Amino acid sequence: MIRPILLLLACKACAGFTSVSRVTVNRPLQHSTPTENFFKNKQSSTSTTYFQSALKASVDQEESVSFDKELNQRLESNNLQQVISYLQSHASFTKSLNSNQLKSIFDAIEVATVQSDENTVNKRSIEDATINSAVEFRALDKARAEMSQLYQLLREEGNLRVFGAIGRLPPSSLRLPPPAGPIYPTTGSKIITPTLLETVTNMEMSSLTPQPTNFLLYGGAILATLEAIVSLVYGINFNFLVVTTLLLALADQILVSGAVFETALRIFRPEMTARITKHEAGHFLCAYLLGCPVEGVVLSTWAALQDGRFAGRAGSAVSAGTSYYDIDLSEQIAGLKPLTRDSIDRYSVVVMGGIAAEAMTYGRADGGAGDEEALVRFLRSLNPRSTNAVSAWTPELIRNQARWGACQAVLLMKEYKPCYDALVDALERGGDLGQCIVAIEEAAEKNGLGWLRHPSGIIIEEGDYGKWIPYSESDGITELNGSIEEPSVPITNGGTNGVPTLGEDPITEAEEFLKMYKENLTQKLETIDKKLNELDNKTSVSDQK
Repeated sequence: MIRPILLLLACKACAGFTSVSRVTVNRPLQHSTPTENFFKNKQSSTSTTYFQSALKASVDQEESVSFDKELNQRLESNNLQQVISYLQSHASFTKSLNSNQLKSIFDAIEVATVQSDENTVNKRSIEDATINSAVEFRALDKARAEMSQLYQLLREEGNLRVFGAIGRLPPSSLRLPPPAGPIYPTTGSKIITPTLLETVTNMEMSSLTPQPTNFLLYGGAILATLEAIVSLVYGINFNFLVVTTLLLALADQILVSGAVFETALRIFRPEMTARITKHEAGHFLCAYLLGCPVEGVVLSTWAALQDGRFAGRAGSAVSAGTSYYDIDLSEQIAGLKPLTRDSIDRYSVVVMGGIAAEAMTYGRADGGAGDEEALVRFLRSLNPRSTNAVSAWTPELIRNQARWGACQAVLLMKEYKPCYDALVDALERGGDLGQCIVAIEEAAEKNGLGWLRHPSGIIIEEGDYGKWIPYSESDGITELNGSIEEPSVPITNGGTNGVPTLGEDPITEAEEFLKMYKENLTQKLETIDKKLNELDNKTSVSDQK
């Protein structure tokens, strides 16, 4: 009896144990611990995030490919307005354009403008004389207007770090308040005496003055000697050889603008090619930094003959040149806007940029006589249309403006030397417009260059020749946004080539300064003469005694 009871209890105990064990085993299937829940949720969240990231990357990749494809289609059509509209409607992609895309955009600009009418004001050689004849200003050129708008769009989106870096308002991408006035490498007084120019640039005045060479004279003498020898040895009439040579030279000039002679000259002077390259790089970089869209550059007469922007027709092509567009200056010359000192200053710096580049590289400028002549003719041609900008461009004012332009160009290229070196390298490798601009921008990014936040120094009217104060020593001068504060200058709503500009600075102020400077010197000379006369009189009285 007892054994069945014990057996029954044992069975119940086993059954209970089994039940409990079953509950314990089954619990994880019904309820998870907090730690287990954490890892399970994290794994699920990580998987979801990874999936979403992968999906987003795939979508972005597809959109990027689509953007690149549609952009290329518009660029191939060379329709700049379509390119502008497309970039504006895809701002997120526009901000992150790569080098190849930028190059393609500027290649399209070069093609679109190559057939445009020649804009003589932007060439190194301005033929002559009056606004209504040889010097033409194409202010309402559709291709160039679109080019200017495209440059400005890329600047505002942050793709072009140093386009318009000098004398312009900062691009909106920098989110900086506007300065009190335009920031040039040197600011303050615009009176640049020869002595002051040497002080500021640390170069002799003669280095920045194009020096004439006697190469053509010596070459002609050598050629005449060779013809005389040929005449004696082979019995050919000397006069016949001379006349034949002159006729061939004339044909070369008429048919191919002297390209054959230039080729021969480069053979005998190998350094000539390098000089021309560095000279044109100076024009290119100055125009670009001043916010004037560059259309293209040619480094030989043969290249100019094939390019309509450089008078690409026989007998009138330039030997080398940089084509850029300043729509504001063109409109002012056409009488659509009042002529401002700012526009004249930009032109002066660009024209003198080639001379400055040669002088910095070689210690003197062999080329550039045509640049100086172009500036002189340009300023003289403005007299009838100067209105409130200047009463008359006198020789004294013109020489001062040339020195001012050369001074700014030298300091500008010193400040952005990495960009200049990269541009020269691109030109020497035969780079087109897109490759040149990409080279400039990559050098700027690598060296931390951008919008000019302060000048290199300031010029003040002090002493006989003016005084130059380096920026590092200008502690007593009030600063605003990194610039030396000048008298308040209103900001205009418009701008050059769409690039925002600051207020007008009439040339009449500089004219008054120069007149005062001249009067002061005259008074000093009169005082000296008076003292010399007094000394002579005293000496005469002493001799009589």
